[in-house]
Amino acid sequence: MSRQPSQDFLQFLLGGSLFAAGIFLFTNQVMVGSGLRGLASGRLGGSGFGSFWGGTFALGAGGGFGLLMIPFGIGVAFLLADTYRKAGWFLVWASAAAVGAGVLQSLLFSFRETSLWSLMAMVVMIGGGGGLMFRSMRGYQEEERQRRAMDQDEAAAKMMDIKEELEQLKERLDQR
Repeated sequence: MSRQPSQDFLQFLLGGSLFAAGIFLFTNQVMVGSGLRGLASGRLGGSGFGSFWGGTFALGAGGGFGLLMIPFGIGVAFLLADTYRKAGWFLVWASAAAVGAGVLQSLLFSFRETSLWSLMAMVVMIGGGGGLMFRSMRGYQEEERQRRAMDQDEAAAKMMDIKEELEQLKERLDQR
């Protein structure tokens, strides 16, 4: 099967555009919030203790990341003192990862109401775009393997020629 790179490139661009547009539309329907603001201020039926006490009594919505600063500080101290560098980097990165995971865990995701038609259009755009991108790349891997095998065969043939030439030169030198 002969490939047409320009046609495949255009197909890849079309698929990538459909895929990106579908992802954009889908993620545009997702609402992200922490839920802490509503609980702390009493807007969601709470009594408002969270805003006064800094989130401590906000129905379990307090952060609690303060203890993670202890290993973070120890890691920074190790790094600046130039001792136990591996342990210092481990403590710094582990603490930062734990804080990041805690922040992500506290987020609430919800999908806004949308029509079935809109949801189906988003899914078709994502699936169809991905399919077009994969289709445009199909066959190139096999062609690359064949090309590499041919290159290796040519290299082996050249090596044999060089060996024969060296043998001939060796015989000439031996004759003198």
